[in-house]
Formats: sequence, structure tokens, C-alpha cells
Amino acid sequence: MSLKKITSLTMMLSILIMAYTGIMLFIAPPGRIANWANWEILGLSKEQYGQVHTTFMVLILVMTILHVFYNWKPITSYMKNKAKQMIVFTKDMLVAVVLTLVFLVGTLTFITPFSSFLEFGDGIKNSWEKEYGTAPYSHAELSSLESFCKKLGFDIKESEKILKNNNIIFEPSQSLSQIADDNSVSPQFIYNLLKVNFEKNGQEIIELTGLGRKTVKEVASTLKLSTDEFISKLKALGVDASSEDKFKQVAEKYDMSPMDIMIKLGYKKPE
Repeated sequence: MSLKKITSLTMMLSILIMAYTGIMLFIAPPGRIANWANWEILGLSKEQYGQVHTTFMVLILVMTILHVFYNWKPITSYMKNKAKQMIVFTKDMLVAVVLTLVFLVGTLTFITPFSSFLEFGDGIKNSWEKEYGTAPYSHAELSSLESFCKKLGFDIKESEKILKNNNIIFEPSQSLSQIADDNSVSPQFIYNLLKVNFEKNGQEIIELTGLGRKTVKEVASTLKLSTDEFISKLKALGVDASSEDKFKQVAEKYDMSPMDIMIKLGYKKPE
């Protein structure tokens, strides 16, 4: 066996795996959706993709150091002129540095085409919300069943009855995540069971998380209002907005958060 060959082959496999996990993380939904709906692709959750990406980053770093060690002469030869004199900033090195800086600066300054690529990724990430929905409040999956019902105004006894009728095994003190894991479902599944039954009795539930990522038009849809009606309500608060404006940017323009505006509109934040 050759350690030099093992190093090169491990580098190649690590790059392939990191590229794959990088793509998965690029298109994965935000954590609030991934955790709420138990999002998975090919049997791995977003958290697991992140863990694999991180550990392989360490492996590829070690392999890169070994690769440089075993290929020091060829690498240094790239930084020599025709007279075999060492010149760090050869034309090839300058091109490599410029290319690296273009990607770094382009990403940080959010200029085209980097901004278009990143916005494309954000579009994919946010599209998952239409399929999976969002939690009624941040990190709802970490709340105990008792606390969750209290925050949403669900009768705890009725909630327990609904879950038992649907063969969900639970303890009121358990978090929604724990109950979901024990029953091989998602926290979202448990919430939907309760939501459907309480909505039948006329109780309206509106999810107020993730509004900052949405446009004014999308927020209006979430609130079950027409876009014009919602914009009029905002105008009554002294907030000007158009349908395609990002709700977070609208709020920040008036030194408020999206939730500040929702509270001013009369919506209650879960406590």
C-alpha cells in the first residue's frame, strides 16, 4: 500500500461527499421547517447532512496537508520562472489569487452573478414551506405538550383525548419532538391532528413564524387577507409597502420587527 495514493484517493472521495452534502445543505429548508417536519432526503436529515459535511471538512483538511507534503516539489515548481527561480506570484498564482478573491468578494458583496445564485438557493429553501408549512411559533417542537397547548389556547384535556384517539403515545410533560420520535411521526403531524380538530370547532390558528422571509403578498395570504386589504392595514399603521416587498425589510425601514407589526395589527404572539 502507498500512503501517497491513499491520500489522493481519500481526497477525491472526500471532495465528492462534501460536494454532495454541500448541495443538500444548499437546497435544504431553514431549520425551523426541517426540524418541524422531520425533513429528510435519502434517509438523512438536515442536521445529519451538516454533521457529515463538518467531519469530512476535517478529513479533507488533513488529506490536503498530506497531499501538499507528498507533492511539495511539483507545487513549488508552479511558482518558479523559466530560470528555475522561486517567484511566489507567478502569472498562474496571480490568476488563482484573483479567481479566489472574485468568488470571496463577490459572495460577500452580493453582486451578480453570485447574488442570483444565492437568491436561487433561498428560493429553493423557502419553497419547502409551501409543502411542509411552519410551526405556530419558533422552536415549538421543543415545547412540552402542556406548554404547547397553553401557548395556542388548546384545551389540554381535549388535546390529550384527540391524541389518544389517534393512537399517539405520550406524556403531557414530553416535548413535541420526543412524542413525535416515540411515535415515528413529525411534530408537524401532531400539531395538524390538534389543529384540524380545533378548527372544526371554529378556533382559527395562524402561524406567525417565518414571516420575515415572505413578501407582503405572501404574508397577506398567510393571514387569509387580500393583498390590498393587508397593505391598507399596514398603511393605517403608517407603514408603506408594496406587494412584492420583503416583509422583514418593510418592518426594518420603520425600526420594527415583523412580529412588532403583527402585534400592532392585533395578532397575539404565543407566550
